[in-house]
Amino acid sequence: MFSRLALRVLISAMATGMVTAIADCVNGVKMDSPGFDGDIWPTIYRMSSPYPDDPMAANFDESMTVDPLVLAEAGVRYEYIDPQGFDYPNATAEVPWSPPEGGINDAYVQQLRDDNDYQYADIIVVNKFIPTFWDEHLHEATTIRYMIDGTGYFDLRDADDEWVRIPVSAGDWFEWPAGIHHRFTVDEDAYIQAMRLYKGSSSPDWAAVSRSTVTGPNITANAARNTYVDTFLCGDAPDLAQMAEVDPEPAASISVSEDVDEAVLSEGDTTTSVNEDENEAVPSEGDTTTSVSEDEASSSAARNGVGLLVGAAAFVAAVL
Repeated sequence: MFSRLALRVLISAMATGMVTAIADCVNGVKMDSPGFDGDIWPTIYRMSSPYPDDPMAANFDESMTVDPLVLAEAGVRYEYIDPQGFDYPNATAEVPWSPPEGGINDAYVQQLRDDNDYQYADIIVVNKFIPTFWDEHLHEATTIRYMIDGTGYFDLRDADDEWVRIPVSAGDWFEWPAGIHHRFTVDEDAYIQAMRLYKGSSSPDWAAVSRSTVTGPNITANAARNTYVDTFLCGDAPDLAQMAEVDPEPAASISVSEDVDEAVLSEGDTTTSVNEDENEAVPSEGDTTTSVSEDEASSSAARNGVGLLVGAAAFVAAVL
């Protein structure tokens, strides 16, 4: 049986190790540099204002570029897949969508779907600014978006909770994990056509969870956000300190179940039925699994060790 002195030494050593490990935690998942090619990404930017008066304007200048590694370490995956030459609806929406029988279909996209169980797909067209898409939010499932035509902007929070603006256009395939905060708007051309994909054969859940509902004491209420915070943010959600930064007139006050009939605007249809989706995942030549680095694993272990340390301290107190 441990003596009291031995127990004290054990707890002291545990405390020192835990504190050191926690201090060493760095936000984001460390990427394998030789295996990451940021050159294939579109140019991404730091925004000139987090809440611009005109979301559809560029809101950045050419000198405000961001290394794509910043988003990759926040869990975002990208590849370019040229949609030209394949049979997709001509500037219209199709919900749901399936590759046409006898059509010219992209075998690579189909392979990605098969490898990652993306059984559901639809194609939407957005031709105006949708406030609910612009409201900062997260999804509780992986988001997969494939741009077929047109242009727009996705804004994502990086691992330091700073906005990164991604100008997207035809060929951009993005995936990001559940729980990451983001938003979308068309640009000044007011037109984009995109494919949305969803894992499994059940009906897709496009519900968006507004950031305003997972800040402050309610942060523990959302499992997807908690998982993202534990995996990418060292267990420390910046949302908690975000109350003073909230958009003075947030569209986020709208509780949305972003379904297809709502945010899908097809050619000739001016009805704003808001039903957005933002799936999340990321294909890397058929592999969309986010690998967790040793740094990430050690920081996670450190967080778990805090509970062990507290329990051990209580035990020592009882023994002593």
